[in-house]
Amino acid sequence: MAQIHELLSAQQHVQSISQQAPASTTHASAAPLTVNGHPSGWTSSTRIESAAEVYALYCDCQPLPLLADLEKSSFAARDTGLQLAVGLLAGRFDRDGRHIVRPTQQQQQQLHLLRATVMQTIAEGPVELSTIQTLCLLCLIEFNDSSPARASTYSSLAMDLTFSAGLASEYSRSGLADFEERRRCYWSVVILKNLYGNMAGTFSFLPSDYTPKHPTSTQPPAGSSSNITEPGLPQPDDSLTGRATTQDLGILAYMTSMSELWAKTIRYAQRRGKSQQPPPWATESEYQRIMAQLMELETKMPYKYRFKPARFADYTTAELQSSRTFWSPWLVNQMLYHSLLCLLNHPLILSLQLRNFRMTMVPEVFLQHTDDLTQTHTNWVIHLIDQVKAKDFRLTDPYPAYCVAIVATIFLQQSYADDDEVRTSKQENFTKCLEFVRDLGAYWPRVAQLGNKVEQFQQVVSTSSQNAANAPDGKHYIDLRLFWEIIESCFTTELPAGPEPYFGTTLLAHRATRSADVVNGRLLPPPTRLDRGASAANTPSQRLINPGFEQLQHSLPVVDDQLSVLAQSYFAQGQDFVNLDDWWYPEQGV
Repeated sequence: MAQIHELLSAQQHVQSISQQAPASTTHASAAPLTVNGHPSGWTSSTRIESAAEVYALYCDCQPLPLLADLEKSSFAARDTGLQLAVGLLAGRFDRDGRHIVRPTQQQQQQLHLLRATVMQTIAEGPVELSTIQTLCLLCLIEFNDSSPARASTYSSLAMDLTFSAGLASEYSRSGLADFEERRRCYWSVVILKNLYGNMAGTFSFLPSDYTPKHPTSTQPPAGSSSNITEPGLPQPDDSLTGRATTQDLGILAYMTSMSELWAKTIRYAQRRGKSQQPPPWATESEYQRIMAQLMELETKMPYKYRFKPARFADYTTAELQSSRTFWSPWLVNQMLYHSLLCLLNHPLILSLQLRNFRMTMVPEVFLQHTDDLTQTHTNWVIHLIDQVKAKDFRLTDPYPAYCVAIVATIFLQQSYADDDEVRTSKQENFTKCLEFVRDLGAYWPRVAQLGNKVEQFQQVVSTSSQNAANAPDGKHYIDLRLFWEIIESCFTTELPAGPEPYFGTTLLAHRATRSADVVNGRLLPPPTRLDRGASAANTPSQRLINPGFEQLQHSLPVVDDQLSVLAQSYFAQGQDFVNLDDWWYPEQGV
């Protein structure tokens, strides 16, 4: 009865808010919000204008291009619930972006009130454009404040309402200003589902003739060029090639497309190598489809959005700061691109996918290809981190942290090389990744938890490495639960992360208690490199050998240096991987 009384009391407050708000305008006039019958303190014009200013600087297009007009004067006329959502998101940043703003009890009360208000509106109507916009911001807040299940509910509601309300189709009956606002809302929902979707989701936003155009993007600063002007790279004559000049859709469009590929790659990795798919080198494999789509996307993206012609390092900190709505999505696009290739070629994930293949069945060219991609793009991620730090450009978009955490797991694996120089370099890069995640975690609680998981996994691997060296039978198991939680952290997952208050006991009791995936400790402990002097004439270049899986080469007979050594560097038992289900899926208690 007490819960019913509380619900009825909350409904009375919500109804008093609804009665004061206009029913049918996009920018409804502000109505006073109350918490437990007392003014929320939000409707002060100074607070509203301050929130709009901070949001425009640190949240707009970072990652959601949600609102078309953030002028102080017009923002004050927007729906009160949307104003409050903007204030709650922007409230974690101060004006200079240098100080951490801790959440207050009043903000928690405002969040509870906003949830109730939005759900009441959805239940009883009328649902406005501002309702869907508020759901998008609530999703972003809840996910990165460690309530992914609630965030998933909001994003799913936003998607359903988007299609039910006709936002997914664009006709010529609205004014241009309304078009831009509707486009931004639609594409923000798409970005949310791509970046924060469910790992079981298969929904795809299929384009059509009526799909809304991409929102207007901030133009890159003067000095970049769409043409390849490097010496020795003459411009082709389009009249001879028959190919039209690439149309510039804006950085937001390409970041959105990259986020769609990122979502596909995350789901590919989440299969954990258990699906009966063709091997990654097969032309019909999902691996090759993603690679082909990535290269196709690159051909459509104007050259000026690539790293070199964008000339990020050539601008001052003040210049970068003044164009955050361009540089933030540009950096996210870069992070997604390089992290996608790292994840697609993650040496540990590939070893799981190919554990049932004999070493002689794995093409050497594929091993070289995937290792080159891993080495190249992990280094690119570090370069981006270094550039951001050197320019003192304060990233506030939480999403790069999820990308960098995945890359950190590769550096952790590589940091167990025997070569002192390699080991030191990889350890330093791992530390850079962890510090990057920690910095963003100061603003976003879920990212802070992610940093803890990365550090805990480092400790698990370190302990397992020491134990493996002393194991009498040479077998030691590494628990991969933390590894998979890191990989899946950017999606809402079924991994039980403690009793979330969002779920009741009748559901928590039946949530999946997935048995721990474990992997033989010999995959990650200190590897053994080939003797460079003795085998240089008979082996591939040392740079092609991933240090993460080389520790077993002395435990197996070398049949063919040119192939078997590379295979052994990736697969712990080579041919012995076949029929080792009891090794891979141990009994309880292992």
